[in-house]
Amino acid sequence: MEFKFTASIIDAIEQTQKEPIGNVVSDNTIRNMARFIEKAGVKEDGTVGMSNSIALKKIDAYLEEPENDMDLLVLDVTEALVRDGFLSRDLSVEKMRTLKKTRAKQAMEEIDKVIEG
Repeated sequence: MEFKFTASIIDAIEQTQKEPIGNVVSDNTIRNMARFIEKAGVKEDGTVGMSNSIALKKIDAYLEEPENDMDLLVLDVTEALVRDGFLSRDLSVEKMRTLKKTRAKQAMEEIDKVIEG
């Protein structure tokens, strides 16, 4: 999913949530992710922003892909915020993605041990 953040968009999100963007992005509820897509999602024609109902449909389509989940959507939003300068450019979203995969793999190995055990 593609995003384009501007100061106006960040301000609108922060005003709605009454929190700084760094706190807002950690809320992985459907409503919050829909708000990000609604305000900063890039449509097929290149325009930024869309209605809530279209944003929710975008989430459904995103989650239909077997490799996607809500955690990855949060990371996509975080990555765009870093790229556009609204979160520290020192954040390595790629390392966050790798850590997510590593932890999931470790958890599955632990589950396998318990099942086999």
